Amino acid sequence: MTSPGTGVGHGKLILCGEHAVVYGHPALAFAVTLSTTVQLRPHQGPTVIDSPHADPRVRDALCTVLPTEGIRAFVRTEVPVGRGMGSSAALAVAVVRAQHPELEGQALIDAAMPIERAFHGNPSGLDVAVSALGGGLSFRKGPPMEMQPLELGDWHIVVLDSGSPGDTRAQVAGVAARRPDIDVHLERIGALVAEARNVLHDAPALGALLDENHALLRAIGVSTPALDDLVDMARGAGALGAKLAGAGGGGVVLALCADPTPVLDAARARGIAALPARPAPRHGAHP
Repeated sequence: MTSPGTGVGHGKLILCGEHAVVYGHPALAFAVTLSTTVQLRPHQGPTVIDSPHADPRVRDALCTVLPTEGIRAFVRTEVPVGRGMGSSAALAVAVVRAQHPELEGQALIDAAMPIERAFHGNPSGLDVAVSALGGGLSFRKGPPMEMQPLELGDWHIVVLDSGSPGDTRAQVAGVAARRPDIDVHLERIGALVAEARNVLHDAPALGALLDENHALLRAIGVSTPALDDLVDMARGAGALGAKLAGAGGGGVVLALCADPTPVLDAARARGIAALPARPAPRHGAHP
């Protein structure tokens, strides 16, 4: 381990491809400017995690890569927890960067994945890859893992919070339990991702695909009435398309907009937490 230091990991949003990505289909995602920072400092005695996360798994997860003695880790985050925005991946990337600032690209992803697995069991690796690499990314789990940077279109995203956390591990397990009956929907999500990649600069066409993606996520059982209501509200306020973002069961909705103001105004009128999401810049070396 290098001298203790500071590391940063970005949150993310999946544009399309949730759940199907676990089974080898592609997904499109981008890093957002909301981030998690981890500072590591020497400490006498057992390693201590100073974190705002109430999740008791945080210490166990971080101690998959941290020594059990001699470290105090200070965790600070802007990424909403349990909302499908990659908070655990941002934490994983931040703590590895604090330990090993020389790592980038695939080496950084590989080093952060044990933490992500401690949280989620069998994650695709998408969240960690996007957090580590920044920018937009086309991702396929593999093997072999495939990642390609994306140039995003000139559109806006509004994130709408359902007010309820999601449980990625539980949602992934639920989808697995419903297979093979839902495989036709997972296959269509995979095909839809390929279509979306070809229209990243055609916002109305992309919006229509996001609407279809949400309908498919409902069909595989990961949406909720609250998420469906947010999708309908966004569409009614002029969004070009909207879908749940992340594993579902709670979390957030992503609304694609030519102008974010009407959707933000509609959300605030109903007391719904909403924020515009800006892509974080690409950094480091892509594998």
